[in-house]
Amino acid sequence: MTNWMNILQQQAASRSRADVARELGVSPSTISLVLAGKYPASTAGIEARVMALYGCDGKVRCPVMGLISPSLCVTCWERAKKIGVRCGNPATIRLYRACLKCELRS
Repeated sequence: MTNWMNILQQQAASRSRADVARELGVSPSTISLVLAGKYPASTAGIEARVMALYGCDGKVRCPVMGLISPSLCVTCWERAKKIGVRCGNPATIRLYRACLKCELRS
């Protein structure tokens, strides 16, 4: 079984740490500290996010859109958060409501 730290290292090596941090919902400095083994707090929350985002073959299970990439998840979540229920598009409203309940983004 792959260790969550190995998954995080692979993600940080293949893309910028800022992108990985944005997908995980933490700061880039948090990613740097975790990778360096100097993070002062518990890493259980970060481990859970890493496994939820990247542990399922690098896909996130969205109740509205199905299996999507973590970057698309973040983009949709940020968009839904900005638009909210002000949108007239039923699909966007469905996505907004699902994003509000999302365990990854809370």
